[in-house]
Amino acid sequence: MIKEKMYYLINFELLSPLSIGNGISELTHHDIIRDADNNPFIPATSITGAFVHFLNKKEQKIFIPQKKDEKILSPYFISDAILTENAGTSIRDGIKLDADKVTIDEKKYNVEILEAGSKFTFRIEVTVRDNDDEKTMENIVSKLIINLEEGNILFGLKSRRGFGKVKINQVYNKVFKNGKDELKNLLKFNKFNPKDYNTYDYTVNMQDYKNEKYDTIEVDLKQLGGLSIKAYKAIKGEVDFEHIKSNGYPIIPGTSWNGLIKKQVRYYDKLLKNKIDSKLIKSQDIEDWFGAPNDKTETTKASSIIFEESRIDSAKTISFTRNKIDRFSGGSADTALFSEEAVFNGNTKLVIKVKKAIDEIREIKNENNEIQKQIIKHENTYILALIALAVKDIENGLIALGGQTSIGRGIFELVDFKKNDESISPQKLISALVDRG
Repeated sequence: MIKEKMYYLINFELLSPLSIGNGISELTHHDIIRDADNNPFIPATSITGAFVHFLNKKEQKIFIPQKKDEKILSPYFISDAILTENAGTSIRDGIKLDADKVTIDEKKYNVEILEAGSKFTFRIEVTVRDNDDEKTMENIVSKLIINLEEGNILFGLKSRRGFGKVKINQVYNKVFKNGKDELKNLLKFNKFNPKDYNTYDYTVNMQDYKNEKYDTIEVDLKQLGGLSIKAYKAIKGEVDFEHIKSNGYPIIPGTSWNGLIKKQVRYYDKLLKNKIDSKLIKSQDIEDWFGAPNDKTETTKASSIIFEESRIDSAKTISFTRNKIDRFSGGSADTALFSEEAVFNGNTKLVIKVKKAIDEIREIKNENNEIQKQIIKHENTYILALIALAVKDIENGLIALGGQTSIGRGIFELVDFKKNDESISPQKLISALVDRG
């Protein structure tokens, strides 16, 4: 028997682009899903999938209860997220590069995105029955909302490389308990109207769930010169290419940060494994953290590291007209005049979220020569140390971001380094590895 109904109305806006596909590739390789009125929306299945994936196993059993051979109706109802304010759509181009920043043949792609600043609303409805623990069920909703706000739950394509981050603007709540008077109020209740709800302070449990699953690294950076991550244009009278932008602001895609950091992490991983005999170092596989294709199943292992998209503030945009140089003669190449825009001397923040621990599944043989699966838990001490080493290399100008790095582009000054909101030195994470190694 139903003893309580909880309703939540949640308004949020995008802090980074969103790309949720419709399975059709007419405009791009990955077109946005739209409703009958041609408005983008986020399907309830996508929201539910992100929620279930984030919850732990105990919470998942409450969220989607099951018996041995039977699925039970979930006590949680999730609605589609309906667009209330459209910041516009655009097409984001991408190319896959090898370790030397050379483009890989036939690896250019593009996706349609809904720009940051777009706003949505959706609902969560919770049905509490006689044997249910209503406080636990409410806490699960609080946990989901808090981790949406913290950027730990993301929506859509490339969510671990900068897309699909949201900011909670307002949460409303209404609870009805079993009883004749409450039933009358429930029948009058308009679940689509914010005026029929009460405001809900989801931050009360913030400290209980913040940083529960991820460690967050924040690196404040200042440009030392220019940065060029190209977005090509084909408009007469304008530059041939400009620095990539989102909703009018210059940005650094999460894919660019991932490529830079991952290359350096691989370098230090190989160096340490060749030089240092440590169980902590020897036991870890970098690809288990960054994600990699599974050759046996032809599937992709999801990354356990999130690189957020970075906005560049207070930057100057400067246009150049240049000649392409013939590498053999050293002179100007014929008919190879081009123009570009690059951004200079701005400020930005690199945000990296790393799972606190991951499980590695290994197959081993027992005494009877039978293959059994063994789960080995790896803490993130090692991968955080390698990321800190990569950040030190950014600080020292040993690695550069983006294109045209040979003429001084992509260099940064380190302003601040934080782990879980605490300012520390990158050396502290590196030293922790040495101490345990």
